[in-house]
Amino acid sequence: MAEWKNWARTVRHLDLKKVFRPDNLQELKSNVREGAGKGWKLRAVGRGHAWSNLGVPARCRGAVIRTDKLTEFTPLSEKLVEVQGGITVRRLNNKRFKHGLALENMGDANPQAIAGAIATETHGSGVDLRSISELVEGMTIVKANGEEHVLKGQELKAGRVALGQLGAVYSIKLGVRKNYYLDHHQELVTLKQENVQELLKNRHLEYWLYPYTGKAERIVRNEVDSTQVINPLDLLEEWFIKVGAKLVDGIGRSRPERLPAFWEKHATPKYFPTFKRQGPWHKILLGKSNVWRKVVRTFTMEYQFELGADCKNFWGAVDDLEQSIELARRKCVFVAAPVQIRFTKKSARSLLSHLRHQPTASFSISFFRNHKGAHTWLPELEERLIARSAKPHWGKMYYRKPHKAPAFERIRKNLDPDGVFAFEQALYTPDAEAFQDP
Repeated sequence: MAEWKNWARTVRHLDLKKVFRPDNLQELKSNVREGAGKGWKLRAVGRGHAWSNLGVPARCRGAVIRTDKLTEFTPLSEKLVEVQGGITVRRLNNKRFKHGLALENMGDANPQAIAGAIATETHGSGVDLRSISELVEGMTIVKANGEEHVLKGQELKAGRVALGQLGAVYSIKLGVRKNYYLDHHQELVTLKQENVQELLKNRHLEYWLYPYTGKAERIVRNEVDSTQVINPLDLLEEWFIKVGAKLVDGIGRSRPERLPAFWEKHATPKYFPTFKRQGPWHKILLGKSNVWRKVVRTFTMEYQFELGADCKNFWGAVDDLEQSIELARRKCVFVAAPVQIRFTKKSARSLLSHLRHQPTASFSISFFRNHKGAHTWLPELEERLIARSAKPHWGKMYYRKPHKAPAFERIRKNLDPDGVFAFEQALYTPDAEAFQDP
């Protein structure tokens, strides 16, 4: 028996029939035929960056197809490139930059395989900027019968956010633009004093909200004409971020009750000074989470919801978040990681998109994997956000099963009538002591 596990070690499957690792299209087709012919469930996986259980055929006889050898990159024009599904976002960005090409937008981490980032609708920040899935102009998959198939029309609309359930993605055509540079301004602020509506006029706006404090690092980015590199993220700064992450992790393991006082003391300009930097898009858009993930692993849940008139729904969600953190504290569950808040453009080109509003606000909530209480606190917070009509990020945690569009299911069944690539996803389970606010 073979095994596969995701990056966060939150999903692990020890009873796989086989792990395939194709080198090319013919091998991929042969692997699919072999697995389907033996009656196995199949999943093509990238780098296991998702927290949701999308990467393994849970509770069934199945095999995984690793795509990390499928990494070719082909520029087609100044507006289009074709890539194989296993190439990482990092490698893809470096290749694009060398060819004078760029993504319109990206998330704040780059180790994911591009097919996985697209399948789960990875996004960055920017109320007028699209998710990576929205940039897909073409896709070639290998269906469950082992045949190569080009998605078009409604099939492509299903394929942009498909959760790996249409088949094994072989290649993707992505819309690109010419290289550009961004400036980055970061400052510690009191979140509830912010004029979010006005700040959303920037190309990018996001916050890192520190628990128990009401303080957040505001991050604003805008495009600049200059190609000068100013104050780049260097090894020393990365070292400080890693040390800080390990320190918080250590407190949360040994004395979690000290976390509120820790953040109250350290969420100050002394430890989070104002600074500016400038550089190429693929460097500036990377965030602290891209460094944190090198030293700590997390459970991460993200919910996406409507900002609301005058940001009313947004501020209500902030109140819900703070009340939930306080309730958790009373139950001796302590939150260590900051909450990432972003604002994204509504998606219109995929059937399963949860970026449903213009703009869509999102809370990405992390809980260190080795701390106690993740599945006690997160389900309670999830219920509060669902009450605001929030929808989960497909690649992150959820305890309640999201609804899939009937149109997507019809296309999936047409492409894979025997359900070789489809399975009932295993949801995360709340702890027995999971609480509700009395």
